[in-house]
Amino acid sequence: MNKLTLMICPHDTAKKPDRWFRFIQYLNNQLDVNVHLEVSLDFEDFHQHLDQADIVYANPADSIRLREQGFSAVVRPINLYDEVVYIAHQDIANPTLDSLHEETLATVKSMLPSKVALHSLKEKGIVPAQLLDKSSWLGVINSVSKNEAPFGIVYKDTYQELSSNTKARINAFAESEEKVIFHSIHISPNAMAHKSELERVLLEMNTTPAGKDVLQELNIEGWCKTTSEEISTAKEIMMAA
Repeated sequence: MNKLTLMICPHDTAKKPDRWFRFIQYLNNQLDVNVHLEVSLDFEDFHQHLDQADIVYANPADSIRLREQGFSAVVRPINLYDEVVYIAHQDIANPTLDSLHEETLATVKSMLPSKVALHSLKEKGIVPAQLLDKSSWLGVINSVSKNEAPFGIVYKDTYQELSSNTKARINAFAESEEKVIFHSIHISPNAMAHKSELERVLLEMNTTPAGKDVLQELNIEGWCKTTSEEISTAKEIMMAA
């Protein structure tokens, strides 16, 4: 195999895709095999072509699916986890997590960050009366801003990318710190011969000036090994929710 195809979670290439091309350039300067970046238009496109990928930078839910398809986890970002922001309608005074108990809560039920958040709330004895399922995180924002639901759960990365005007429409009053789920890099069964070299290059990336520059653009401190136990924990939460 003289070329490896890399696919990246569409959420991460939606903004500033050039930084990922610089990541590819770095890999091609370090590896003995050429790496080609295949950019996905959206998640539907991403999922349709995953079986053609040799390396994938995947979100937590897709990481679980890839593992079931025989992919092997290689590394994940250091101290970078998928968390949520709890939001409330502007008219609600001084909301806390306890305020969510027996209230209507808008979220995207199918998304793993929501499942982790709801699992955490349940462990604290906080159980919403109703979950209003929306098709997107922006749908959650709109639902809460229009008071269809007094509270909501939004993916933290999505919230951080909102404009100041959109943020002003709702009240973000708390953030999760579960540190359970994360994006990670996986390699396909067909490319397993390159796993050790890829792992070495990525783990050493923050020790080189060029590597540090690329990582800084990606807002990643560095890479660390992904364990099967970490992925299993995320799967257990997904199955239990």
